[in-house]
Order: sequence, then structure tokens, then C-alpha cells
Amino acid sequence: MSVRIDYLGHSGFFVETDRVMLLFDYFRGDLTFISERTEDKRLFVFASHAHRDHFNPEIFSVRDLHEDTEYLLSFDIEGDPSVPQDFRVRYLEADMTYDIEGLGTVSTLRSTDEGVAFLVMTGEKNLYHAGDLHWWDWPGEDQEWLDEQATVFRREIGKLEGTPIDVAFAVLDDRLEDNYAKGMQLFLSVCHPRYVLPMHFWNDRTVIERFRAIPGALPEGTVMLDTASETNWEID
Repeated sequence: MSVRIDYLGHSGFFVETDRVMLLFDYFRGDLTFISERTEDKRLFVFASHAHRDHFNPEIFSVRDLHEDTEYLLSFDIEGDPSVPQDFRVRYLEADMTYDIEGLGTVSTLRSTDEGVAFLVMTGEKNLYHAGDLHWWDWPGEDQEWLDEQATVFRREIGKLEGTPIDVAFAVLDDRLEDNYAKGMQLFLSVCHPRYVLPMHFWNDRTVIERFRAIPGALPEGTVMLDTASETNWEID
């Protein structure tokens, strides 16, 4: 049972399983390739929150490329004037589990920034997309705020402990300077996904290579795919 993954840049991914297709947090790039994919699979389009580097209204043009498309958007996007009124759109609250017809279940975690993170269980694979749920340990920030960041991140990631995750899309942000690895390390130590694909890095594309070089950073059984230099994978 294979999964095809296309990295679209920043936090955007297109995933195709044997049964469904999923588009996560599209930011920029050509989406016309979707029209070439299997027509009889339903497409589910996710946006984790309203920030424009995660929610680009261009996602609504996808329905012209693939008619059988449903939109699963974070609660904070509701009311955005770019959302067409006649599309299949569902807004997902934080800390909820939804049964989505034709897909499976989608559970949400509360972000440490805005919106939600997604755990998608298709019956074929379990996929996690962090959105902006991360340990935002910004150098020089107010210590009380930083302590709250750490507390909330640990709490939310702890909700995933013991859940098998086949593919995780998780933040590795170079802007955090010396703290860039802390959130990823904690996530991996708790969740142990089979594959992890770093995302949300901006200018320093060496963060993946540097993270891999940290002794013990990758738990046994977890493979980190190099989104800094590759864009397409097919995994079992």
C-alpha cells in the first residue's frame, strides 16, 4: 500500500494514497498537476489556519481541476470572504475528532500559534500535519510567554503519544536560531513516526542536514526525508 508525496514548498504537501488525495497548507506553486491525477479519487484540501503562508485562496481554483473536492479548514478561516459559498467546506474546531465521509477520521490539536494541527487517519495510513503547532522558542522573547509556549506544545504533542503515525509533516524553522531543533526533537521523541518531512524553513536550507547530524536526534525506526533538496517520494 504505497503513498505518493509531493512537496510544494514551505508547509505545502500533496499526498495520494490508494484511495484518496490530500492537499495540505498550499502556499504557492503550480497546482495544475492535480488535473492529471486519478479522477475517481476524492480530493480533500486542508488549511491549518488563516495565515497566508498556510491558507492561499488559490486552493479554491482546485475544484476546476478536480470536481470531487472537499475543503477542511481551520475554524479561524470561517468568515474569510475568499471562501466560496457554494463549495463543500467544513470548518474544524480544535481538540475535536471528525468522521469525514470518504476519508476517515480527522483529529485536531490546538496550535501554539493560530488554528489547528491535523491527524488524518485514512484507514490506509495515519498522517500528521503540524500547521504552526510548534515550540516557538524565539531568542529574546518574554520568558513568561516562552514558558507558556513550552507547556502548550508539550501538552498538545502528548495527546499523540501511542498513536501510530506513518507520515509526519513537522516544523523545522531556521529563524529560531540555536533553538531550531528543540520542537522537532520533542515531537520525534514522543511520536516516533515512520517518516518525517521537515517544513516551514525559510532561508537556511541546511537545517535538515544540521538536524540529522545531532547525535540521537532521529529515533530508531524514523526516516527523515530531505525536503530541502527533494520534492517527490513514493513510500510503502
